[in-house]
Amino acid sequence: MGSYRAMESADPLAPRRLGYRPVLDGMRGIAVVLVMLMHTGVVDNGYIGVDVFFGLSGFLITTLLCEEWERTGRISLRRFYERRARRLLPALMLVVGIFAVFYLAANPFTGWPLGSRVTTTLLFVNNWVAGFGHSQQLGSLAPTWSLAQEEQFYLLWPLVLAILLYRRLPPAAVLGLLLATIAGLLVLAPLIEQHIQSYNTYFSPLDRGTELLLGCAGAIAWRNRLLTIPSRWGWRRWGSAWRSLLCFALTGAFATLLFAGQRLETRDIYLAANALAVPLIIALLGAPGCLLARLIGSPPLRYVGRISYCLYLCHLMVRNLLLHYLPDLSTYLSALLTFAFSFAVASISWRLLEAPILSASWLRRRSGEARERRPGTARERRESPAWRDSRPRSALYLDRA
Repeated sequence: MGSYRAMESADPLAPRRLGYRPVLDGMRGIAVVLVMLMHTGVVDNGYIGVDVFFGLSGFLITTLLCEEWERTGRISLRRFYERRARRLLPALMLVVGIFAVFYLAANPFTGWPLGSRVTTTLLFVNNWVAGFGHSQQLGSLAPTWSLAQEEQFYLLWPLVLAILLYRRLPPAAVLGLLLATIAGLLVLAPLIEQHIQSYNTYFSPLDRGTELLLGCAGAIAWRNRLLTIPSRWGWRRWGSAWRSLLCFALTGAFATLLFAGQRLETRDIYLAANALAVPLIIALLGAPGCLLARLIGSPPLRYVGRISYCLYLCHLMVRNLLLHYLPDLSTYLSALLTFAFSFAVASISWRLLEAPILSASWLRRRSGEARERRPGTARERRESPAWRDSRPRSALYLDRA
C-alpha cells in the first residue's frame, strides 16, 4: 500500500492521491456514535452524524472516481455499481433478515407490515417514505432513509462526473459549477417543499443532495490543490501550527451544534454540520501529524469506522428490542446495552460476512477490478506514472464510502 506522505511529496503540483487515511475511518466512527447516542436518548442533536456521513461519502467517492479516470481514462459505471452492491447488500440483507425473524416470531415491532417495509427498504426509497410522514411506520428500518438518499444520488453523480472529466473542464470551473449548484438547491429547496403538504423537510432530497455535493466539491478542491495558500504569504513557517489550530476550531464549532438545543432550526443545524464537516476533513488530511488527527485516527475509532455501516443499520433495531422486552431500563443502561449488542452484531457481520465478500478475489475479478486498461507494453507500464502510482492504496475505500 502506497504511503500517503510519499504521494504528497512526489510532485507538489500533481493532483493528490488518497491512499489510506486513518483519520477518515475515525471520522466515520465518530459519526455513527453520534447517531447512536441520539437514538438512545443521550444526545439530542446526534443526528448531525448523518451529515458527516454525507460529506465523507461525497468526498471519498469523488476522489476515487477521479483517480480511476486518471489511471484508466474512464469511469466504469458497471464496476462502480458492482462494488457498491458488494459493500451495501450483505449487511443490509443481514439486518433485514434479523428484523424479519423477530417480526415473524414475536412481532415486537410497531408500524407497517413486514412485506411493505422490506420492499421499500430493498428498493432504496425510504427517504421518500420518511419524507412523506411515515418514518414511524418504518420503525427499526428507518435509518435506511439515508442509504436510499445516497444510492439515488449515485445513480447520477458518477455519470455527471465522467462527463465533466471528459469535457476536460479546469478543476476550478468544476468546483465553481458544484458550488453554484449547491447554492441553487439551498435556495430552491424551501420554495418547493413549502408547497408540498405534510412533507418532512428533514428528509429533503434537495438539502441532502447539497450535502453530498459539498463533499464532492471538497474532493475536487483538495485533490487539485485549489485551497493551497501562496507561499509568498509566509505561511509555511507556521503552517503546521495553523493547520492544527484550524482543525481544533472547526471541531469546536461542530461540537457546539450538538448542544444547540432549540436555539437553531433543525435545518440550520444539519446544514451547518455538513458545512463544517467537509472543511474539517480537508484540514485533517492536511495535518496528519496534529494531535486531533492522531486522536481521530486512533485504532479504536478506526475500528468503529470500519464496522460503522452495520452499526448504523442495526442499532435502532437493537434499541427497540430492548425497549420492548426490558421497558423499565434507565436511559443510560439502555444505551449501554444497545451499544454492546450493536457492536457485537456489527463486529460479527464485518468479520464473517462483509470483509470476506469485499476481499473475495473471484468477486473482484468478476467486477473487473483486475482488468483496468493498462499502457500497451511491459516497458510502457513500468514507465507510466499513472500506472506506477496506481498500486493498491485503499482497496476497500470506494466500497466503504
